[in-house]
Amino acid sequence: MNENLYELFNSVLLSDFSIKKDNDKSIVEIGENAKYGKMETYSIFPGIVIAYMDMTIDNIGDVFVEEKITHRLLEINHCSDGRYAYMVGDDKIIYFGKGDLSVSIYELTKTLSDFPLGYYKGLEIFIDVDVANDYVKEYIPDFDLIEFYEDLKRNKGYVLARANEKIDHVIGELYCVDERIKESYFKLKCIELLLFFSITKFSENESILSQKQVEMVENVKNDLISDLESKITIDELAVKYDVSKTTLKNCFKEVYGKPIFKWRKEYKLDYACRLIEESQYSISDISKMVGYSSPSKFGQAFKDYVGCTPSEYNK
Repeated sequence: MNENLYELFNSVLLSDFSIKKDNDKSIVEIGENAKYGKMETYSIFPGIVIAYMDMTIDNIGDVFVEEKITHRLLEINHCSDGRYAYMVGDDKIIYFGKGDLSVSIYELTKTLSDFPLGYYKGLEIFIDVDVANDYVKEYIPDFDLIEFYEDLKRNKGYVLARANEKIDHVIGELYCVDERIKESYFKLKCIELLLFFSITKFSENESILSQKQVEMVENVKNDLISDLESKITIDELAVKYDVSKTTLKNCFKEVYGKPIFKWRKEYKLDYACRLIEESQYSISDISKMVGYSSPSKFGQAFKDYVGCTPSEYNK
């Protein structure tokens, strides 16, 4: 079932991929030996596939190509970890992160997509509305997928709900399903999600960035990581990029999901982990390389973040 949806991978993937069948599920491995991650997928109804995504991609252009497709395809995305971005319109980019939920039209929101943190975990439901509509009507007679698709197309092409208790209730249970009831449970939850979207009023004030703002954030990120020993201030960055401090902080957090210096601190400590794993430098040298004034301060920050001391790590 749904071979037509699986065939779409040929249109959107630049990298090698393989599809392995395992009873009621298909595992799509992206890249050689799943280098870029995998999707564990299940066919729910004709025209509807659910996919659990676990991706590790630094440059999405190495993996995906944004090809136009002939199918009228809806995507429901829920992020459990990481961040995801897509373009809406000609110059606007929207970001969503942990706990957020969106439904979008593939052809209107796939001119650009990205995983800003280099990784993404979540759940995605692909719906070919022309194929699935009659089957969904058996469960929701008053709900028309094609009308929903066309209404969405006229209204920006997407709706987005930020993390909240309702979303947790509707979708959170999908991450832990007893194998014995998966097939029926997936159908029930898919119908519940469609009902949720059909009656929910979504906020119009979500943050959307321009490409210029996103480019500015990328330049700021490069400044932050180019010399980890240096001290950089918000004032210096705001002056350099001719923006207010508030705009700078808000834009950066929208892209990366964290305040600037929290993100930089975690980047430094993640980099320190890699250096320790390479075993080429002493702990004292590494503490200097990532900008700490003393090994003791580095050691405390490392333990708070990683859960063990630098000397205990990687043993």
